[in-house]
Order: sequence, then C-alpha cells, then structure tokens
Amino acid sequence: MQSASSVHGHEIIDLIAAHPAGIQISELSALVESRYGKGASFHTCSADGMDLPELLTFLDQRGKASINGDTVSPGTSPACDH
Repeated sequence: MQSASSVHGHEIIDLIAAHPAGIQISELSALVESRYGKGASFHTCSADGMDLPELLTFLDQRGKASINGDTVSPGTSPACDH
C-alpha cells in the first residue's frame, strides 16, 4: 500500500517525456521536489517505496526512460496506459 506522499512513476515518465531532447537529472530532481515535495516516494505498477534515483534506474532498466551520464531522456518502451 502506498503512502499519501507516494507518486506514481507515470507522473515522472510524463515529466521526462516533456523534454524529448533530455533533461539533466539535477534539473528533473528540482522539478520533482518543487511539485511533489522533498520527502516524496515513488511507486509503479510493480514496485513501491523508491526514491527518485531508484525510480530512474527502474525506468531505465525497463526502457521507460534512458539515462546517459547525468541526463535522462524518454525511453523507447511506452508507459502502461492506466
């Protein structure tokens, strides 16, 4: 069960998708913190209790995002549609 401060990974996928050329991870972190708060945790359809770096790694491993150095870009695998 997710806590009230848990944000679904789809929200972060959408933020990344809004930057098709990629976004610096530090810039994404600042954006996420301003939107969801410093203590937000993240969940997906199959995992929960992640911090942002763990979520980004999770999304990268599944092709939902692509991490290249200090930049994250939209992945090639679509997000689930619910």
